[in-house]
Amino acid sequence: MRMLLRPEFPNGHFGDPALYIWEINEKDALLIDCGDLSRFTTRQLLKTKYIFLSHCHIDHFFGFDLFLRVHVGSEKNTFIYGPPQTSERVAGKLQGYTWNLVYDQTLEFTVIDLDSRQKTMTTTHFHARDGFRSSRQTVAEWNPLKPVLDAGIFHVHTVELDHRTPSLAYSVEEKETVSVNSEVMKELGLRPGPWVADLKHWYLFDRAKSKQMDVPTVSGTHLSFDCKILSKKILIPRQRHKIVYATDGAANDENRRKLLTLAEGADEFYSETCFLKEDQHLADETKHFTAQFMAEVATQAKVKKIIPFHFSKRYLARPKGPLEEVAAHFKGEIGDLSQTKL
Repeated sequence: MRMLLRPEFPNGHFGDPALYIWEINEKDALLIDCGDLSRFTTRQLLKTKYIFLSHCHIDHFFGFDLFLRVHVGSEKNTFIYGPPQTSERVAGKLQGYTWNLVYDQTLEFTVIDLDSRQKTMTTTHFHARDGFRSSRQTVAEWNPLKPVLDAGIFHVHTVELDHRTPSLAYSVEEKETVSVNSEVMKELGLRPGPWVADLKHWYLFDRAKSKQMDVPTVSGTHLSFDCKILSKKILIPRQRHKIVYATDGAANDENRRKLLTLAEGADEFYSETCFLKEDQHLADETKHFTAQFMAEVATQAKVKKIIPFHFSKRYLARPKGPLEEVAAHFKGEIGDLSQTKL
């Protein structure tokens, strides 16, 4: 399968997390979390149009300063999504600097606070010409079951996890697309035309409804088809690639339920595995996931590949421990960010 989205996670199992996802043949990219960004190139950071923060603990947010430094002088608007009060955290970062010389610049940050409990989306703007003071704040209703972003070839969903503070997990999924089997079209004697686009639209957005379609033939006549039958004959669905990122949450039933919905059928599951089961008491105290818990989630959600990260530093002397615990409870592919083999 040719992926339209490519992920990069350069900080290994123990580094402060940042997942970079870029679009093939497109100029835009996104970041999930702003931990250590020093391994990304300036070009990569300048391509980043969207940032999705799980939460604003220091190990997930301190890299924003580097992101900001790279962008000073650029003419762009970066969209930052996060849990409630993210805009206050971004404001704190921005107001930590003196901006008396940027009044003629057009750099802007648009911050969207996502509150799944109140079902609201609060948007705040920070513009260089205003010294990056917050302005133009708007509040809109938001359905947490709907995408938080629909961006061309992909859309982004989120769920809120319990980490003694809201922590957002995200899925980034390519949209469903179809191509036309020209050979079958030729065998059926069908003439290309606007009806092909109509059939594609029906398939992608309206196929729950029954519909008949008159299709022109190369001989100059028309044939009537049931859209369901015709789409099976000439449309080739493209498999969608789904990337899920989940970190910093309690290993409890409510978080499990939310993750199972978000991660269902994921191709790649970037999964915090902070503690081993033997240290469950530490996981409970700090509300972090265990390797066994996330491996079980991946199994139940029918994930194809799990990529464990965010290991506790207590395992530096035995870095394969979390990977081995994942392998004991998940039989799919396991990504080893240290490039060693199990």
